[in-house]
Amino acid sequence: MATLRDQQGPSFFDALAQDLRYGGRMLRRAPGFTIAAVLTLALGVGTNTAIFSIVDTVLLRPLPFKDPDRLVAVGDRNPDGSTSNVGYLTFADWRDRSRSFASLALMRSWQPTLVAQGEAERLRAVRVSWTYFDMMGVRPQLGRLFTAADDRPDGWRVVLLSDALWRRRFSADPAVVDRTIVMNDREYRIIGVLPPTFEPLDSAKFYTRPEIWAPLGYDATTKDACRGCRHLHAFGRLAPGVGRDKAEAELNTIREQQRIGYPNDYDESSVAVVGLQDAITGDVRLPLQVLLAAVGFVLLIACANVANLLIARSLVRRRELALRCVLGAGRRRIVRQLLTESAMLTAGGAALGIVLAVFAVRTVGQLAPLSLPRLDQASIDGRVLTYTVLVSIASALIFGIGPAFRAGRTDPQQALAADTRTGTGGSSAARSALVVLDLALALVLLAGGGLMLRSVAHMMRADPGFDPSRVLSLQFSLVGKAYAEDEAVVTFQQAFLERARHLPGVESVALAGQIPFGANFDCRGFHAQGRMNANTAEDPCVQTYGTSADYLRVMKIPLLAGRYFDGRDTRTSAPVLVISQATARQVWGDANPIGSQVRIGSAQDGPWRTVVGVVGDTHHSDVTAPAGTALYLPETQFTDSFLVAVVKSATNDPSTLAAPVRSILRDLDPSVPVYSVAPLDTLVTDARSQQVFVMQVLSGFAALAVLLAAIGLYGVVSYTVAQRTRELGIRIALGAQRADLLRLVLSKGAALVVLGLISGLLAAFISTQYLETLVFGISPGDPLTFGTAAVLLCVVALVSHLVPIRRALAVDPTVALREQ
Repeated sequence: MATLRDQQGPSFFDALAQDLRYGGRMLRRAPGFTIAAVLTLALGVGTNTAIFSIVDTVLLRPLPFKDPDRLVAVGDRNPDGSTSNVGYLTFADWRDRSRSFASLALMRSWQPTLVAQGEAERLRAVRVSWTYFDMMGVRPQLGRLFTAADDRPDGWRVVLLSDALWRRRFSADPAVVDRTIVMNDREYRIIGVLPPTFEPLDSAKFYTRPEIWAPLGYDATTKDACRGCRHLHAFGRLAPGVGRDKAEAELNTIREQQRIGYPNDYDESSVAVVGLQDAITGDVRLPLQVLLAAVGFVLLIACANVANLLIARSLVRRRELALRCVLGAGRRRIVRQLLTESAMLTAGGAALGIVLAVFAVRTVGQLAPLSLPRLDQASIDGRVLTYTVLVSIASALIFGIGPAFRAGRTDPQQALAADTRTGTGGSSAARSALVVLDLALALVLLAGGGLMLRSVAHMMRADPGFDPSRVLSLQFSLVGKAYAEDEAVVTFQQAFLERARHLPGVESVALAGQIPFGANFDCRGFHAQGRMNANTAEDPCVQTYGTSADYLRVMKIPLLAGRYFDGRDTRTSAPVLVISQATARQVWGDANPIGSQVRIGSAQDGPWRTVVGVVGDTHHSDVTAPAGTALYLPETQFTDSFLVAVVKSATNDPSTLAAPVRSILRDLDPSVPVYSVAPLDTLVTDARSQQVFVMQVLSGFAALAVLLAAIGLYGVVSYTVAQRTRELGIRIALGAQRADLLRLVLSKGAALVVLGLISGLLAAFISTQYLETLVFGISPGDPLTFGTAAVLLCVVALVSHLVPIRRALAVDPTVALREQ
């Protein structure tokens, strides 16, 4: 048996063990090479693992519901293809006439205030139709879900708790079911607790993650159930065998029937049916795809650098490999040995990369905007580790297979006869090509990072239409029996304003039902007398602000015509409003709107209001979009129970006013909840967070890519200088000047840089077109950004030449000639 085994050679596993042992010895003998290769791979694999972890969590991982691919969002089609809100009666028609859905459900915002043990807390909450949880495939851990009997105008005072709220406010008491709690001065009965595994819908489009749910409680008689009251989010579960296209076609048929039957309630827009996962992640999909592509470039650069290192090392090992061939090692065995060493390097780089990825995920999570859903769940789990393994295998093949096969094709006789310090033309060309690839990819990332940097700079300088500096925003709500009448709400407002004005450090103060960048919206129909469309559903929807008299002055929104609100605008005086310039232009064109009559909301009901002023435009949530329309109503005539205080500070730090303002509200009524306290300029900055996030991460990757490219260029130039040491010595001995040597050394690197710049600029121009929706104030092919990126890369390339240049200029011709 032993003789037969000797004839057949070692088994695969024995040969593999030999290769691993030998590879380990070779890597230990070259610690500099090993450390450089492992660190380079760790950076490439680690950044890819970190970003993929976030992309997988946010974009790829299925929603944790039953058959999530059949869940959809439904609504009128927005210009970007997403869904908008719907009215209850519109939804009721879909529910009754459609056959494409196994179930349909609705959701709306809700702002209950729980008062317990003298402490008022506003809870994150929504109201949903009774079919919602069954549609999602959710079962409670305690109690029961909503039923049709709960989902009526007279029966919706029951609630479901999240597991977190149950533990935080009710000490995880299993007897909580059927307990009565008081919110907004009304009694609600707890009927169940949802399981800890239930993941509420969480995105900028579907409200923040709720912790308590109540039934919707609508029917056809409910005031807010009108067809034009589009404040509800609609969701559905497709019936078995029904695709989104078929469901969309059916709903559009129903929509056309609705438009014919109710021409004043529907325009000619269409219905969109969008996969629920896409509906939640639509706004963040492109930024994450851009970052995933960026780390892919970083990994390619890392692989190119390691391939360069392997090529250089194979030249050093030519004689060793040739001698092994002469002693009987086949070329396949040589190739396998080198691939084994590449795999060992990859394993080390991947292990270190995973450690780096753990910290990178935390860092990126801190930089990421709050609009990234499920970001808190990002981790290095089994799915991510599988991706890391696949990336590592691909990396090993990318950087290892070329040098291995090149070494396997080496002629042993030529290798043994050649000088160990003499390179080969083919190896030099391969290394140069890899450096060109490094430089081109680095330039792509530099251009992308530069575009985002300039875009964010433009955004920071963009005028939102008001002055957010030194302004503290603070939200509170006046709900319950004590504030059931508008007069009580107005009395509280006036008392608060009077006391807040006299606080030390307060320059001015005002109230509003909503503020720009406050994550609250109130869009209402705007119907100007004599200028309404034949179909009033096509009249504009305008952002509506109910404000105290000083609001426009505190926010420094300029008056362009007419007047601001003042003391003459009381509850008993003629109803008035102030409009923005964009609203005046859209409805009246060049005509003067002052004195015109307008109805808000319904075109048929409500008082006619007189336009008394025109003010400047403001951006409501996005400075990169054109300023939207807006109208302002005095709080005395348009009372809102959910209010935002805007307090102008006399100092540069408005946050110091938070405690005294809270104290005033507590003194006036301890049951009034206070929440969302933040400087107004912070809210404006947060609205830019998506672009800032992409800029920060992309710029970091660009810096890393440039560093790796510079190391690669340094390696090639340094190696070239080392190979030409004797030639340089002879040139010096024959009278060559320093300028001649400098030109000789720079010529090699300059050719590589030029090729890298040309190919990189072309690739960058193509790649950055995908950033079009993310940039602001510049074009994706901005010449200044591209030129700056190219110049920066040239500077880095020049710096990478410094050490080789000093080495070349320091060559001693006597030593060089003696070596000859």
